[in-house]
Amino acid sequence: QKKKMAKGFPRIDEPKHAGKPTPAKPNGLYRLYFKGMVSEDPLAVAGLGIAICGEKDDVLFQMKTPIFGSYVTELEAELRALKRGLSEALGLGINHISIYCDYQPIYRLITGRSVLEESLSGMLLNEVQHIRRKFASSFPIFVAPQNIRYAYELARETVKTTCAICLDEDINADQMFSVDKCGHWFCSECLKRHIEVKLLEQGFVRCPQHRCKSKLPFTRCAYLLTPELQAIWLQRIKEDSIPVSERFYCPNLRLHPNPTENDGKLKALADEKMWRQCGKCQHMIELSQGCIRIECRCGHEFCYQCGAEAGRCPHGHGPDPRGVRPLPMWLKILSWVIFLGLAILVIWYVNVALSSRSEAERRANAPEAER
Repeated sequence: QKKKMAKGFPRIDEPKHAGKPTPAKPNGLYRLYFKGMVSEDPLAVAGLGIAICGEKDDVLFQMKTPIFGSYVTELEAELRALKRGLSEALGLGINHISIYCDYQPIYRLITGRSVLEESLSGMLLNEVQHIRRKFASSFPIFVAPQNIRYAYELARETVKTTCAICLDEDINADQMFSVDKCGHWFCSECLKRHIEVKLLEQGFVRCPQHRCKSKLPFTRCAYLLTPELQAIWLQRIKEDSIPVSERFYCPNLRLHPNPTENDGKLKALADEKMWRQCGKCQHMIELSQGCIRIECRCGHEFCYQCGAEAGRCPHGHGPDPRGVRPLPMWLKILSWVIFLGLAILVIWYVNVALSSRSEAERRANAPEAER
């Protein structure tokens, strides 16, 4: 039956020159097969499949298309498929149609045996019933799933998507992963390898899409990873919660007797960039400008040029002010007395000089008789 129905009629995903739908007979009785499908991942794509056939199951129209939007329920997908199928049947000029349904909740709703509260599904149901009233007759028929298998296959094809990493096009949506914030799609295996590499490289775990900065959520990705990788990621989350200026790392991980390859790379980079390591907390420091006397965030002060403790090397940054002994009180008082005495002496000398100069000028300007 599938081969018979798949040959000689247009499909929405084929080129336009594949043919045109056969005109419907105004008084003919037609059958609508529909299926809405959602993958097991609640954030994955949904899709629908529709086939409109004549009395002898000769296909008049068929289509498949994805349903866009997050968190589409199975009931919503089925209602959307039914709504689209009825709309297409009206567009073909069909007046009498039988609605073949294998999903009991839909069958009970369109036959009035159950109702929905105000919701998206309730709105879709109202639209479906509104379209049905435009037909001269429409009869819902509940059938077994194999009776609408062709519509099922059409819907199933729409919930397959392409991994942006390996470019595999034949992957079911339940084997795919959608990043919440950006909506990029990857197969679970590719995403697992990406996360593993980023964690081992101590990089940020972001969406693998080129130039995408969306962070991958641990809660949704944890099932892909081993317990060891999960522990590394949780530790990374704890570190990211602490401001960079307040982070301290165990110095034993840098002074281990058997350094790792990454330790060697860090040391080589530090030598190349002329970085210095604090002798107290082992924090790596880079001097961009200023005095070569460095104060680490742990409080330790040292010479950036040689690494020695501040004040214990001849590199011109001066002695440690905390090592200079303060002057005795009597010496401070004596210094103030001498300073004040010198100030008074200078003031007295200036006054005497000014007085002498004024007297000389007065005598020079006085009349000769007064001299």
